[in-house]
Amino acid sequence: MRILRFLRFPLLPLAVLSLLGTTACVSWKPGWKARTTPPTHGDVAVLLEEAVALENQADDAEKVKLLIDAYGRVAAADPAHYRALWKMGNYHILAGAGYSASKRDKKFHYLEALRCCERAMYTNPEFRREVDAGRPVWEACQKLGPGAVDAMGYWYTAIFHYFDECLRPAGRLLNARLIARTDPVIQRIDELDPDWAGGGNHFSRAIYLIAVPERYGGSKEKAEQLFTKAIAAGPDYLANRWGRARYLYPLVGNREGYVADLQWVLAQDPRASGNTYPWNVYFQRQAKEMLKRTDAVFGAGD
Repeated sequence: MRILRFLRFPLLPLAVLSLLGTTACVSWKPGWKARTTPPTHGDVAVLLEEAVALENQADDAEKVKLLIDAYGRVAAADPAHYRALWKMGNYHILAGAGYSASKRDKKFHYLEALRCCERAMYTNPEFRREVDAGRPVWEACQKLGPGAVDAMGYWYTAIFHYFDECLRPAGRLLNARLIARTDPVIQRIDELDPDWAGGGNHFSRAIYLIAVPERYGGSKEKAEQLFTKAIAAGPDYLANRWGRARYLYPLVGNREGYVADLQWVLAQDPRASGNTYPWNVYFQRQAKEMLKRTDAVFGAGD
């Protein structure tokens, strides 16, 4: 069973990560600097309705692309439309994780996700003053309030995916500071909305604890507690049980829990569950494939 590679990477103490990070080479132009096109004409309310309608239909690669484009038209008509911007970021992550085969395509989508979320955060005046004065995102986000949690959350999620799927082992070593930079953002979300996205922060911390060596604080027991906490925060969110089955149960040998979680995911109505419909389609497709590999993961039963 595949665990995020950045978490399989032999994690080092934060001070060492910071030292390694001085040679980091991954960088991108911040979202608020990358956008240069002037606003377009269009009825923002109508454009938003069109995007929402597509969101309830996006169940394949082409439809997810159309969905990103639809929210892009909202943001083109209103460059300060916070919801459209973070939604674009969210679905760029889905396009990279669920519908991109090459590292090149994944890199494109994850960097676009980062830029969209940065543009969304930049709609906040206090954040804007901080970054315009030269403060980095992970420091400036301390000025953000509850209304900016989605942008912060999908910003750090995009970094996790980029680090995991787009960098070779040597690149992950040289860019270790990328992961350290997400911690202040995660902590800020904990302060503002600890149960964000149906337990999204609990989910992320659980995966971290699964893979960190015990001598650096890793604990599968604590990870299981965090998955339980995530499920309590978002009982109808498919991501939580899908994630527990994917990341935890193969490591602790819980075949029964693995099968039960995946069967639960498949039994849900993707239009009436936590997470959005396009993401639920992805989780259910993954769950179906994971169930087929049960024997490969745990060994054939007696």
